[in-house]
Amino acid sequence: MSSQFSKNQQKSLPSENVLSNLQSFRDNNTHVKIDNSSAPSFSQKLSLPPAEDKNSNIHNGMLKYSQDYAQKSKILTSLLNDTCSILKQVRETNKQRWDLHYPFVGIKRPQTPRLKSSYNDRNLISNFESNTPFKQKVHDRLHTPIDMSSSQEFNSKYSKLNVLKLDLKRGDTSSAETVFEDLDKSAIATLLDGRLGQTIKRCESLHARISDTSSKVLVAGDVNAGKSTFVNALLRREVMPVDQQPCTTLFCEVLDVQENDGIEEIHAIKDIISYKRTDTSTYSVIEWKDLYDIIVNNEESGEYAQLKIYTKDRRDAQESLLHNGIVDIALIDCPGLNRDTLKTTALFARQEEIDVIIFVVSAENHFTLSAREFLSNASKEKAYLFIVVNRFDNIRHKEKCRRAILEQIKEVSPRTHEHAKDLVHFVTSTSIKIEKDNDDVSNLSHHFNVADQNANDTKSIEDFSNLEESLRTFVLKKRSKSKLAPAQHYLDNLVTDIGILVEFNRSIAQRENDKANMELREAERAYNKLVSDQKSAIATAEKAETRICEEIQNFTRNSLEKAIENVGKTVSCEFNGLLYIWGYANDLRDSMLDDIQKELVASEENAKKQTTQCIKLIQDLGKDLGEARQINLDKMYTKPGMSISINIEISDFIEFDLNEKFSEGLGFVSLAGGAVVCAATKLNALSCLWKVSSFIGFNNMRKLALPLVGLAGFGIVTYVLLDAKHVISRKVARKIRSHLKRSDYVNIETNRIVRQGRKKIRMVSDNLRDRFRKAVEEEETKQVAQRISYKKSEEAVKFFEKIFNQTEHVAECLEDLFDNNEWENYEEIPASN
Repeated sequence: MSSQFSKNQQKSLPSENVLSNLQSFRDNNTHVKIDNSSAPSFSQKLSLPPAEDKNSNIHNGMLKYSQDYAQKSKILTSLLNDTCSILKQVRETNKQRWDLHYPFVGIKRPQTPRLKSSYNDRNLISNFESNTPFKQKVHDRLHTPIDMSSSQEFNSKYSKLNVLKLDLKRGDTSSAETVFEDLDKSAIATLLDGRLGQTIKRCESLHARISDTSSKVLVAGDVNAGKSTFVNALLRREVMPVDQQPCTTLFCEVLDVQENDGIEEIHAIKDIISYKRTDTSTYSVIEWKDLYDIIVNNEESGEYAQLKIYTKDRRDAQESLLHNGIVDIALIDCPGLNRDTLKTTALFARQEEIDVIIFVVSAENHFTLSAREFLSNASKEKAYLFIVVNRFDNIRHKEKCRRAILEQIKEVSPRTHEHAKDLVHFVTSTSIKIEKDNDDVSNLSHHFNVADQNANDTKSIEDFSNLEESLRTFVLKKRSKSKLAPAQHYLDNLVTDIGILVEFNRSIAQRENDKANMELREAERAYNKLVSDQKSAIATAEKAETRICEEIQNFTRNSLEKAIENVGKTVSCEFNGLLYIWGYANDLRDSMLDDIQKELVASEENAKKQTTQCIKLIQDLGKDLGEARQINLDKMYTKPGMSISINIEISDFIEFDLNEKFSEGLGFVSLAGGAVVCAATKLNALSCLWKVSSFIGFNNMRKLALPLVGLAGFGIVTYVLLDAKHVISRKVARKIRSHLKRSDYVNIETNRIVRQGRKKIRMVSDNLRDRFRKAVEEEETKQVAQRISYKKSEEAVKFFEKIFNQTEHVAECLEDLFDNNEWENYEEIPASN
């Protein structure tokens, strides 16, 4: 069978250009030469002063950062392409050749049925050699025990996977384990296929996002957390409408006015995909005064999907986030998380196109359940989240509140907690004076430096200024953290998940391969034994058939021949005189034929007994082949044998062969003469005869001869009639023997009895052959299936090993490309004036 798993084995992952670029990046991190035509044009956005200027150090620092960032971006996009290729290979295999098993190995509750959809073998991956950091990481994740007895879903706490985990939920109180047990392997494979497809699209979206030189900043949070107020504070303008009631009901993207040719406008967009700024048919321009009504009323009408607000920040580039002189920034204000399920789902989906998430949480309410879920999901991709704890001035016990919120952040985003000084800020957005329509921008800075500000306001303004500086540094100056690190973090989680998924399935495939190999060997032994048993059994059955048929034939022939030979020797019929001699003859015939028929019946019974024994013997030869065919022997010999028809005739009463009678008469006369001789020993026979003849006279002697002859004849007839009983017995017996001999009775009946016995035996023998044939065919079919299974699992092992190696290479490249210390030590880029 040709290997279908090796179709894509020609591909070398990671790509050679990734390795070469990565090597160049390692060898000379300060003088990296790249092809700017293929790298993101980030440097084009920088306003670089002349190299001969006294600020040439700033120029060199920005140029170095630009080159490093572009090189990293290029390598990261290549790694994303390689990862997509890996995912597509795994998905294709899952669809066509191997149903993927979900890595769900944990601590099971007592007496819990075995999972149908996966494996729960703690020793499943015991032979895995974790001799590299990536293998060790996969090994640790696979061997970490989990307990899902009280969870209704596979969240990151209860799952071996992160990005590729299956979110299974049920509305009842069933545990996650119970939910999983309800799904079979094919259902899990289908769910994994969907997850792989979504992940491939996500990687493609990440690729597009990294290639985009602009940055999108999402401002998210619960309802009434102060998101719109915070956005207005960042812009120092009342751009977003603010109300005590939730008023942001659709996504509002705020961009610098330069993105719209310097014109301040609001574009209301119905279909965000078809939107083109230069095509007025794809949007509607609304007035600033109508912005509040549009946002508030859109919840019911649903007319618009998104607003794009092009606004002007009159501050200089060193203070503004939108108008920064480095990159294009878009601030996206979104609906509250716990306001509407559909909008919350849409917000989750928008994360794919977001570079930085600013999460606004109310200091009074802390993190709600929806906020925790959102941040936990966001942390899969974004290791660093920018957290804004708003309305902090309303809190009396500020340190207690600070500790509680930081502990919550530690649970949902550990890396954010590690850098809480830069990424978590406790502020009050309302303390910032924002520009009204009648405000003079020249007096805007007054709100930061007035002498009569009270201490609390001054502290709040200072905290917000620190927030702005950290946000600018994070978004603009440390873009490897804000823009590339999320993609790297997501990719790192993804390749780890792929390693876990692939290694888990490789272990299963290896175990199934070993099992198939063992079963194949056993099947071959069983097949050879079955073939040998078949030959032996068939030979034994044939010998038994021949022997039994010969015994039946000999017994029947001897019995019938003996019965025919002895016919008439014992007469059981009563002779009632000459008047009933005809009936006597018929009774005598019937009696003789009955004696022969009895011997025939005895021969049939013997044949039936012998046949039964032979059938049992043959059936026992195939007792391991299942139920044998049942043969009904009750109908054997139910049909009569050869018909014997013998008629009684007149000649049967007279013995025409008188030799025997005359011999008996002559003997009697000889005995009488001897007595006379003994009585007259002294008489001369001749003289006596002469004297007698002389005395009677010759003529008288002639006269006496006729009466004497008649008298003798009468005596003979009388003797024959008196001996008729024995004459009839002899005649009928001879007639029966003669008839049976002429008709070949013995051979015919013997062949009939043997033939029927052989027929029954042959039926059992044929059934035995057929059962053996089917058993052999089943074994052959089983061997074919086992060979296919063995080949399939063997190819799966090789495929998963190849994919694991490719994934490990991607993981190593990621580790070399992004070093945590390097992230921390990146030199900040000073923005140009």
